[in-house]
Amino acid sequence: MSLVAPALAADPEPLVVATYAYPQRDRAAAIRPLADYLGRRLQRPVEVRVLPSPSALIAGMAAGEVDVAVPNLHGYLQALRLPPGSVATLPVPDVPAAQAQRYRAVIVAKRPLSGIALAAGAATLRLALVGRDSASGGFVPRGGLAEMGIANPEAAFARVDYAGSHAASLAWLKDGRADVAALAADVYDAEPQPDLHELWRSPVIPPGPLLCRPAVDRDCAAIGGELLVADQQDPAVMAGLRAGWPEFGDAVRLVPADEAMLAEMAGRID
Repeated sequence: MSLVAPALAADPEPLVVATYAYPQRDRAAAIRPLADYLGRRLQRPVEVRVLPSPSALIAGMAAGEVDVAVPNLHGYLQALRLPPGSVATLPVPDVPAAQAQRYRAVIVAKRPLSGIALAAGAATLRLALVGRDSASGGFVPRGGLAEMGIANPEAAFARVDYAGSHAASLAWLKDGRADVAALAADVYDAEPQPDLHELWRSPVIPPGPLLCRPAVDRDCAAIGGELLVADQQDPAVMAGLRAGWPEFGDAVRLVPADEAMLAEMAGRID
């Protein structure tokens, strides 16, 4: 009679923790403490990835290539459109109230314009946005333009260009590359802008919660639980996220997301 040695258990696949790139922000360094923390708590290897954009990040989740994601709000809302069960909502940084009030979008111009005047004259004006899947520099100000009678900026304006960052969108307006610009309010408010005119300011924009891709070997509820105690177990997790996302302000912990409120915003993205 021969004895067959039991098969050795296979090593677990790395937990892929990913986010999206942004100019002048080392996003790989920003999420490394998060990945290392989850690796220790879940006792499995981890891998950090930075994808080109929020849309690419969500596409990576849909393709099974990303397990835990740090998206922006636009990316999070895109994820809600995936088939049921594809993603689970994780906690979100608890931004202090005073700082949360500053996370808004603005639309500004070289000269004062009413909504009616902007809509009437858009065909002669160039618009600068930050990016197609930016929140404060993309879909939120698009909503503001719609409120002013411009439902389709590409059809209404002489040009619509993407500056790539909030600072660049403001710079394009100042140096004459654009006539109207959309960007994050905190960038616009950082210094006096005596030669510019604010046309519109959004309500407060909530940050996007983290995301998890459920799987047999990946308990998203357990991951969410670990994130809720990360401030007690490893403050470096939130320190890294704060360094990568200025909209997180001085947040020191992650808290459960208000999924009902966020779901109401899902229909506002392109």
